[in-house]
Order: sequence, then C-alpha cells, then structure tokens
Amino acid sequence: MINLRRIDLNLLTIFEVVYEEGNQVKAAERLAMTQPAVSQAIGRLRHLVNDPLFLAKARGLAPTPKAEELYLRVHHILELVRVEFPEKQAFDPATTQRTFVVAVSHGGGVLFTTALSARIQAQAPHARLVIRTIDPIREIPELLKEHRLDIAIHHARFVDAKLEHITYDQNQLVLIARTDHPRIRTSPSTEDLLGEQFVTAYDVFTHNASHELNCTLALIRDRTVLEVPNALLIPQVVRQSDLLAVVTAEMAKSFSQYLPIQAFVLPFAVPALDIHMIWHHSQTQEPEHKWLRQQLLEVRSGWKFTTTRSTRLHQL
Repeated sequence: MINLRRIDLNLLTIFEVVYEEGNQVKAAERLAMTQPAVSQAIGRLRHLVNDPLFLAKARGLAPTPKAEELYLRVHHILELVRVEFPEKQAFDPATTQRTFVVAVSHGGGVLFTTALSARIQAQAPHARLVIRTIDPIREIPELLKEHRLDIAIHHARFVDAKLEHITYDQNQLVLIARTDHPRIRTSPSTEDLLGEQFVTAYDVFTHNASHELNCTLALIRDRTVLEVPNALLIPQVVRQSDLLAVVTAEMAKSFSQYLPIQAFVLPFAVPALDIHMIWHHSQTQEPEHKWLRQQLLEVRSGWKFTTTRSTRLHQL
C-alpha cells in the first residue's frame, strides 16, 4: 500500500481542474497559479501513475482513458471533502455581485424570465441575470465547462460524464390555431391534421432523446411549410395565418392571454417533452450556484399548471 505522506495531495486538486478545463492556461487562471507550476504538477502526477494523462490536441488537452478513470474517482473524493469541510464564509445573496447566466432554447425563457429576475432582484440586488439562447446546441457542454454559462434549460440530454442533469419539467405538447380558423374549431382528428399545414421553429425537436416522440411528430414535420428561427415567432405566425403549430401547453397558455389563439389536445398519443436543468458538475457544491438552482426550481413550481383533455384546453 502506498504511503500517502510521501504524495503531495495537492496534485489531485490540480489534476481535477486541468481535466475540467482541458487547458493548462485556463486551469492556472482558475487555480491562481502559474502555467509552469501547473505543468510541473501534472508532470509529477504522470510519474506517479505511469501514464501521460493528457495528450495535446488542436485546442487544449485530451484526457487519456487512465485520466478519465482517475478523474471520476478523484472528483468523487474531493467532493466528499468539500461537503465535510465547507468554507466558513457562507454565500450571502444580499452582497453578491455575481452575473448569473442561464441559457434556454427556442424562446422558452419567456415563461420564467420575469419571475426569476424578480426573485434575484429581491434577494440579490447587486447581482446580474443574463438569459441567452444557444445555437448550435452542441456548444452547451463547452460553455458550461468554461463557466461562461451557469445553467442550461433544454430538452437535449448530453452524454457527458462532466454534466449534471435533472428533470426540470415535463411539458405536454398541444396544437394551436387562430381562434377564427376556418376549419379547426373543435378538437381535430388525425385526418383533419393531414389536410393542414404547419409552422415550426428551427431544429426544435431534433435533439430530443425520445425516439417515440420524434416518430409521432414526423406527421407534423412532413407538413411543415414554414420554419422560423425562434419559437416566440410561432404564435404570431399562427394568429395571422391558417397554419397550425405544436408547442408546449405552457407556451400556449402564456400567449393565449393576449393573442387570439386556441389550443387543442393532439389527437394521437404524444409523450411529454422532458426539459432538463443542466450544469457542469464542478459547480455542484458552489453555494452561489446551488442558490441559483433553487431559485429556478421555485420559479418553476410557481408557474406550473396541469392541462386536461377537452375540446379546448381549460385555462388557456
């Protein structure tokens, strides 16, 4: 058994950050160390484990299989230590000046941005909130890793051991049409929909993990004649045309309060659309980040509502 007193355990914390950043310069900045010092520490750890740990690539470093395995163990151990020995100075929302960055897809931020901003302003008056969209979606893991993004609210689920996912919501999908649509006045049948045309948002469902959902929505895609870049445009298009659209029930409720649109339950079974809250696990125990996640969860519980099957969806 190895004698731990002969090993500098600080090497593990340096290794953890280099792995998460994938770049020694960025790791040095995060650790408040010089880049040569970080490089030297990784060199010592390479000697201890008899593995190169990281290989140079075009942009940064790529971990070896040994580094992947080592990271999972090291990160788990260090997280246990962080939980048992928290910093004495607790996070105080009233004094923080942090900028919180939350990404949402396809206009979804309209549903909670105002409520989230109000909560943050009330509890953290010196903080700043940034709501942004992500396109292309593949950028999300990198932005979370680089801490340029705190949280993503998205239906995509990324196969990445460094990302944490929890189910933020399960959205029922509904059909919307303008209230004076010449044909869609009662709950439509599948045959009714086959004779209609649709508007959709660019790339809105292509990254969904549910194969069943993607298959059932093929009918809609095949009859799409207009694609818009953002879901916020869909209700405006629907109210000024005979086009139909499939959106979340919550979005339909929100827009029906001031636009002449109506919502119907789809005439075929469609699984709920899972929406995930996603963040980089290096921030899991960070007090400010935990506080932000809690604010999002409380906002979500405040505007959630349930729709039921009827000719027209109640509450819309």
